[in-house]
Amino acid sequence: MKKWKLLLAAGIMAYACAACGAQEEQTDEQQENYAAVDVQAVGEATESEAEEKNDNLEDLQEKGDSGETAAFAQKIQEAMASKNMEALAELCSYPLAVNDEVIDSREAFIELGSDVIFTEERCAVIEAVDVSALEETMAGVIMGDATPNIIFQAVDGKLGITGIN
Repeated sequence: MKKWKLLLAAGIMAYACAACGAQEEQTDEQQENYAAVDVQAVGEATESEAEEKNDNLEDLQEKGDSGETAAFAQKIQEAMASKNMEALAELCSYPLAVNDEVIDSREAFIELGSDVIFTEERCAVIEAVDVSALEETMAGVIMGDATPNIIFQAVDGKLGITGIN
């Protein structure tokens, strides 16, 4: 008899726990509304990002056609060769990424110090870049084949360095 009472008590406890965990099911209409909102929000964000990247790429291609891209790349090479932080800071668009760190201002960039920016390897890679053969991509113009590299692109209609890796 004791076993039956224990078994009955365990069954009631299991039933109570299962009942407390039950959730109200959503109607089909509620699920469709949530799905529509999620898809629409994601779609709008993706479209605006794509439009912005396309605009930047078009600006960059126009500047490449007019020779501005090669001239800007040459300015970068000159600043790197002379290890001139001030000149390089003037060529940057802020915020920019330096070795996976976001730099928000010109002052913060200069505070990094020349030893972080003008490494022997980076200087050699940038010096070896053929500025007449640079190609525009969605990420911008990449000076250097791998890492280290410098990336620049058109930001608000003006060329600027957006990444130093």
